Amino acid sequence: MPPESSPRPSAARAPVLVLDADQASALAIVRSLARQGLTVRVAASSDGAIATRSRHVTEALRYPDPLREAAAFVDWVAERQRRQPQELVIPVTERTVVPLMRAHARLPDAARLAIAPPAALEQVLDKSRTVALARELDVPVPHSWPVEALDALDALDAFLAMMDGPQGWGWPVVVKPTRSVGQGGGQAVQLSVSYAHDATGLRQQVQHALRYGQVMLQEYFRGDGVGIELIARHGEIRHAFQHRRLHEVPLTGGGSSLRVSDPIVPALLEASRRLVHSLGWHGVAMVEFKHEPRSGAFRLMEINGRFWGSLPLAIAAGADFPAMLHELMTTGEVRERPPARTGVLCRHLARDLDWVEHVLRKAAPPQLVRLPSHGQVLRDSLSVLSPRHHFDVQSWRDPWPGLVDAGRLVRHQWRRVSEQLQQRRALRRAWQDARARQRSMAAAGAPQRVLFLCYGNINRSALAHAHADARGLAAGWRTDSAGFHAPAGRPADPVMVETAAAAGVDLGTWRSHTLSHEQIAQADLILAMELAHLDRLAREHPQARGKAFLLGAPLADDAGRAEIPDPYGQPRATYQRVCDQVRRAVDAWLGPRPHP
Repeated sequence: MPPESSPRPSAARAPVLVLDADQASALAIVRSLARQGLTVRVAASSDGAIATRSRHVTEALRYPDPLREAAAFVDWVAERQRRQPQELVIPVTERTVVPLMRAHARLPDAARLAIAPPAALEQVLDKSRTVALARELDVPVPHSWPVEALDALDALDAFLAMMDGPQGWGWPVVVKPTRSVGQGGGQAVQLSVSYAHDATGLRQQVQHALRYGQVMLQEYFRGDGVGIELIARHGEIRHAFQHRRLHEVPLTGGGSSLRVSDPIVPALLEASRRLVHSLGWHGVAMVEFKHEPRSGAFRLMEINGRFWGSLPLAIAAGADFPAMLHELMTTGEVRERPPARTGVLCRHLARDLDWVEHVLRKAAPPQLVRLPSHGQVLRDSLSVLSPRHHFDVQSWRDPWPGLVDAGRLVRHQWRRVSEQLQQRRALRRAWQDARARQRSMAAAGAPQRVLFLCYGNINRSALAHAHADARGLAAGWRTDSAGFHAPAGRPADPVMVETAAAAGVDLGTWRSHTLSHEQIAQADLILAMELAHLDRLAREHPQARGKAFLLGAPLADDAGRAEIPDPYGQPRATYQRVCDQVRRAVDAWLGPRPHP
C-alpha cells in the first residue's frame, strides 16, 4: 500500500483474496470482511487450511509454497491480478509478504496489494535496522554488546568489567547468535538463544556460540509482553489497540495462547507513534514491547509489519483492523472509531493446551520464568465461562472451522499419546534387552568386534570408538564406528574434540564413516545411542536384528535415561555430560580398563 497509490471508488465492493489461509488470523480477516458484505476468497499453499472451512468463503485456491518456490508464488499472484484486476490481495504472514514485497515493482497492480511501502517493510524486517531507528528516536531497546569472533574475546572481558560496575545490567544475560543458522564442522547448525546466570556460564556459552558465528549479548528485561496494534495512514496513526500476553509458548517467550485487551499505555503509544511516523507507515502493524507496569519502564522488541497472530482478540474487543485496512485501501481514509473494550480475553485453544503441558512439566528455567500455580492454571482455564472470553478459531456464528480445529486437536493429542506410549514400551524393551545382553557378556565373555553407531559419527560414536580403542585393544577388542549421515570423511565436532581431549581421548585427526552393509555383517555387537537409531537400523538393515542395543542402558536405572542425546550445537556443558556418559557406558560394556 504505497503512499502514492490512489484508491479506486469502483473497487470498493470488489472481492478480496486472503492469503495464508492456514492461519487463525486469516480466518479472523475472512469473518471480519464478510461482516462488511464483501465477497471473500482464500488461498494457501496446502490443502485443508482452516480458513477454507468458513461459511463466508466463496472460493478456496492453492498457490505454490512461497518458502520453496518464491518465484512461482509471485507468478501465481501476478497471474491472479491479471485475471481479477479489481481483487484486493491481503497477505497475512511473512511467508507471503516478503516475496511480494521484493517483487512489488513487477506486479501488474501493486496498488491492489495490501502491504506497507516496501522501503518501510525492509526496515522493520531487518531487526538491526529497527533497533538503530529506535535509538535515533529515543525509543528504549534492550542494551546490547557485540562479540564478533573468538579472537575478540577481550570484548567479553570488557563486558564483564562493565557488569561488575555501576552500569551492569544484572543477571541473567541473553546470549543471542546474530543468525539462527550458523556454520560449524563443515555443515549448518540450528542455533538458539541461551541465558547465562554468572560469569563462568557466560564465558562457556559465548565461547561455544562463537564457533558458529557472531554473538550478541543482551540485557534480559523482565516485563509483560505487550503489543500496540495499529493502522496508520502515511505515517499517522488512525486507530490503536493494546493487548497483553497472559500465556506464551514456549514459556520463556513466544507466541501468545491467551491474551487480554488492556487500556493503552500512553508511553507505548507515543513510542509507536514516533516509529510509525519516521517510517511513513501506511497500513497495519504491531509494535511489540516488554513493559514493566510498576515502574513504567519498557523496551521495544520488534515491529511486525503485517497482521499479527493475536488479531482475533482485537476484532473481538471492537478494533476491527481488517475492516479498517479495507477502508484505507479502497477510500484512502480510516474513519474515526470508538476505543476498543478492555478486559476482553481471547484464546488459541490448541496452543493453550500446549501451554498447560509446559507448565505442568515445568519446562522453563526457574531463573527466567515464574511458573503459575495449579490454582492459577485452573482459574485461567475456567475463564472460558466468562462472557468476555473468545476463541481464535471457535465461533458459534461460523462453527465449522472450530469443529474442524477441535477434531484435529483431538486426533493430534490421541496420536501423540499413543506414540508416546509406544515409544516408552519400545524404549523399556530396548533397555531391558541391553542390560540382559551386557550381563550375559560379563558372565560368558564378550564378542570380538563392536560397532558404535550414531547419526553423524562426529560426536558420540566417534568418542566411543576412540575411547574404546584407547582402553580396550589390549583386551582383544576390535572396534569400529559409523553414522547414518553422509558424506564420510568429516572431522569431529570441534567442541567435542576439546571436551574429549580434557578427558584424555584424542579426536584431533578423526574422520567420519557412513554406515555400510559390510560393517554390520562384520560386527558381533552394535551399540547405538538412541532408540531412533535402533529403529532405523532395523528398517534399513534387517540383518542387524539381535545384535544391536543401546549403549547407555547399563548406566540407566530406568528406561527413560537409557538414551545418550546428541550434543551437536548445544552448550558446552551438554558436551561434557555426554562425554562422561559415553565413556562410562563404554567401560560398562567392555569391562574394567586393563592394567598396562
